[in-house]
Order: sequence, then C-alpha cells, then structure tokens
Amino acid sequence: GAVLASAAGATAALAQDRDDILGGFEDEDETFAVDEEALDEAEPRWWDVSGSVELSGSINYRSHRSDTGTDYTGLQRLRLRGNLALDVVLPELAYFRDGRIRAEGWGFWDPAYLINGRSDYTEPLLDLYGLDGEVGEMWIQGKLHDRVDLKLGRQVVIWGRSETLRVLDVLNPLDNREPGRVDIEDLRRPLGMLKLSGYAGPWSLDLIAVPEIRFDRSPVFGSDFYPAVFLPNPAPPPARVPFLPVERKPEDFEDAELAARVLGIFPGWDVSFHAAWFWNDAPRIDSFPATGPSADPRSPLGDLVHDRLWLVGSGGNWTLGSWLLKYELAYVDGLGFATVPDRKGRLDALLGVEYYGFTDTTIVFEVANRHLIDHEPGVRSLPNFVREDQQELALRISRSFLRERLDVMLLAFALGWDASDGSLVRFDVSYDVRDALTVGVGILPFQDGDIPPITRIGRNDRLLFSVKWSF
Repeated sequence: GAVLASAAGATAALAQDRDDILGGFEDEDETFAVDEEALDEAEPRWWDVSGSVELSGSINYRSHRSDTGTDYTGLQRLRLRGNLALDVVLPELAYFRDGRIRAEGWGFWDPAYLINGRSDYTEPLLDLYGLDGEVGEMWIQGKLHDRVDLKLGRQVVIWGRSETLRVLDVLNPLDNREPGRVDIEDLRRPLGMLKLSGYAGPWSLDLIAVPEIRFDRSPVFGSDFYPAVFLPNPAPPPARVPFLPVERKPEDFEDAELAARVLGIFPGWDVSFHAAWFWNDAPRIDSFPATGPSADPRSPLGDLVHDRLWLVGSGGNWTLGSWLLKYELAYVDGLGFATVPDRKGRLDALLGVEYYGFTDTTIVFEVANRHLIDHEPGVRSLPNFVREDQQELALRISRSFLRERLDVMLLAFALGWDASDGSLVRFDVSYDVRDALTVGVGILPFQDGDIPPITRIGRNDRLLFSVKWSF
C-alpha cells in the first residue's frame, strides 16, 4: 500500500511539473502541424493479406514398387505450393458487430512426376498428386448479440483435445494422400457450414449445420500407399487399369450433416458434451462379392459407400501444475461392413497427458481404444480387417533451441499395444533462417502391420526436406 501511495504521489508531481512547463505556452497562439500521413499509418488496417510459398520434397531411400509396378525409389515429391489469405474487418452495424471475413486458397504443382516420367504413373495419381488447388477457408463471422455469434462459410471446427488421434474430432475430413507427410495446418479440409454460438457464464452452446459434403482424400490407385490388396491381378501401367469400384457419395444440401456441442470452461479444467449426425469419411465396400449397381464379372468388388453415423460423446481437460490431463469418450452407431448384414456400434475412448515442466519442451502421450460392439468373425476377415479392439498410441516430443529459432519434433504412432498392426516415426528439424524464411529436414520410416493394407507399406520410408517463405 505504501509503495502504491508513493508511486501515485510521484505520478501526480510529474503531472504538475508538466502542466507548469506547458503553462508558459497557453497564452501563445501557436499552431502545431500534424503529420496526417503518419497518423494514417499508425491506425490499424481494415484488411490484411498473408500467405506463403513452399518447396517440399521427399526421397524414398528404400527400393520398392507400387502394386501397379511403378518404381518409387528416389525422388518422389518436389512440390511447389502457394497459399494466399485475405482477412477483412467489417464496419460496425447495429445487428452485426465485430464482423470479419476470411478468404484463402492454395495450389501446388509437382514436377517430380515429369522428371521421373509421367507415363509410369496412373491417371488418378497424376490428377491428385501432380497438380491441385482449391478454395480453403472462406467465411464471414460476427456478433448478432452480446451473447450470440454467427459464422458462415467454409471453416474448420476442432472438437478434439488430442494432438494426433481422432475420437471427437469428426466434422472435418482429412488430407491423407501421403500418410504421415502432411503438416498439421494442412491436414483438415474445411467444410461449408453454418455455426451459431451462444454464451452464458462459463458455458457455451454451438449449433452446426453442414450442407457441403466432402470426404477424406486418401491414396489413389497407383500410389505406393494404395491398398491394392483388394484388386485382382494389378498390372504395370500403362497396360491396363484394373476394374475399380464406383464410389456412391451423398449430395450437398440434401444429405446435410448436423452437430451440437456444449462446452464449460472453469479455472483449471473444462468439459464438453457432443452430438453429431454425419457421414463416415472413410468409404467401405458395400457387398463382397459384388452385388451392387457396379457389379462386374472382372472384379469381386462392390460399390464404395459412406455410412450415415450417429455420435454422442464427451471430452475434457484438467491442468495440474506442469501437467495437462485429457480424455475423450464417444459412442458411434451405424457402422456397416461388407460381409455382415447388421450395422454395428463402437465405443471409442482416449486418454492423454501433456507435460510442460522442461524448458522450451512439450511432451504429449495419447492412447485410444476402439471397441466394436457385437463383433463377429466376418468383420475380421476380407475385406473388412477390423478387430474387436483396436489400440492407437501416439507420442509427440517437441523442443525449441537457439531462442526458438531451431525446432525439433519427434512423432511416433503405433497401431496395437505392441505396434503389431503397423507404425510410423517422424523426426523433423526446422530452422528459421530469418523471420519469414524456414528450412527443414526430416525422416519418415514405416513399419508393416499384420492387418492389410498396412502389410505393404514397410518399405515406403522417406527423407523429407522443405523451404518455406511466409509473408
């Protein structure tokens, strides 16, 4: 109290001295010039453009071929990608305050396929990996009321607490064209949705409608990750393309998804409750052998379909000193399988711990178990390959050096308690050459698993490199 009183007295004395000094100018009719240009520059802009240009590559250092016969040894990726984003602050309106607009897009070109010879690759692969681009997040958001927010457009909604695994985070599909290779900021694909949020004390409620239907981007025929175990007698390109199943997709707007979340945030902990009516991002074979509209005597495969699923669940965080404990729990219903007539339910549970006790270091360990209710032998066999209980384990260790200019990250992921169903390890080192320029190198080895199609990726190991300029 004495210290505060002394400081207050000193402040008052300085103010008095300033008034006395300036008082000598009060009777003078002086006009002080104002630099309007400088004032304009000092004011925050109502718009901003940002983006990046990145060259990223992969070298396969182990000799191997895809199931189509393509040699994947050596240079596999040399992708030049550009990202551009525009952010706009909207003027204040009576019934729409704190308004913002965001629009972003990206595109890439990969000359690696031209260097290696385009004729060695399938058309589906060249279409998806050689040249691509799309509109990313594009939304408008603002306050309709002091306690009501609206967000409309393509956006990403992250429900889960996990750094790596997915239990509650089911709304946005993923870009899995190169498993383990895609950086986290590019992993989730935005969806066109309407999100209405209301707030009351520590609680909030999100109501979400998703009219745009998009699914995971997965390895295609011709990739060294493609599960060609299902295909009969694949031949080297360009001789022929085996018969591929037809994917039946839901329609935009007609087959919209719905979701809701209640979130409570309290000192040291939080809890949430979730419900969703959505489409399974991963397609499945409708019948085996084929009996659907695309049935063909040349192939035992049926159509690929997406199941309509229900989810109810809960998640939470709890901080304890340098520790963060978290959980996710979800019941998913409506899962179909090619060789079993009845739909199944599944109980997913995740536990995780994060530790921040070491300087500039984060350690995250997570484990999830997916238990299929009413499991039967047909679910375990071809073409389903689903166990009654499937474990997923993830360890992530990251550390910064040289005043946060050098970042090191280790990610290990395993299927099964003993990694018997497959695993991968990714080790990355990135260095900020300057504020906007980052270079990185890494390694990404894989281990085969007992369950197809992971039985065929053990030699897909890659050396990684990248150069990224941001603006």
